[in-house]
Amino acid sequence: IDDDLLRRLPNLKVISKYGVGLDMIDMQAMQKYNIQLGWTGGVNRRSVSEVVISFAISLLRHVPASHREVLSGTWRQHIGGHLSGRTVGIIGCGYVGKDLVKMLQPFECTIIVNDIKNYNSFYKQYNIQAVEKEELLIKSDIVTLHTPLDNSTRNMLTAERMSLMKSDAILINAARGGLLDEDALKKMLINKKIGGAALDVFLTEPPEDRELLELSNFIVTPHIGGSANEAIMAMGRAAIDGLG
Repeated sequence: IDDDLLRRLPNLKVISKYGVGLDMIDMQAMQKYNIQLGWTGGVNRRSVSEVVISFAISLLRHVPASHREVLSGTWRQHIGGHLSGRTVGIIGCGYVGKDLVKMLQPFECTIIVNDIKNYNSFYKQYNIQAVEKEELLIKSDIVTLHTPLDNSTRNMLTAERMSLMKSDAILINAARGGLLDEDALKKMLINKKIGGAALDVFLTEPPEDRELLELSNFIVTPHIGGSANEAIMAMGRAAIDGLG
């Protein structure tokens, strides 16, 4: 939804957003044409948080590789590890990031975060340390992204930054495609420079890089982070409310 489209809709008064991402809407053009935005943040946060935890556990226990091997006729045990007690680095501590922090409490993880905003009271409540991105990447066993996509976050995980990660670390992106260098991630996965990765979102959807998609230490899902029945109902109600 850009300036060209809005210019051709002179009677349009309001756009109500189903979902939470605003990267496909030209906010300056909305203001230019005095169009109201109906938007509620975080209505799908629990859906996204749960899928992130499922990704982390699946990769730590080598579920994707085990599944493929059994289907191909190989029966062998993969030795994995617990999510419990790991260091989880959350880049972006907004609605989803905060919800993920709460969900990780029973796992007794060490949680470190990076965000451009200061949430000191929340950090103190949950014994969280805020650090720079580089420190987070170096220390984390699991890195998960929860930022919007804009000029400040586009390709924020470059090849150089991702190279800071532990060789057995896991990278998860269930936020927006374009936050990381997908080609660099593929090379790291192939060369075992990283333990595994899960992407629910891509720069181009559907993704076309079959080599990446077929790696045994990689999970791909078709942008299902918010696709739980409960989240769909909440997003629908929020979109209706946004028309008021």
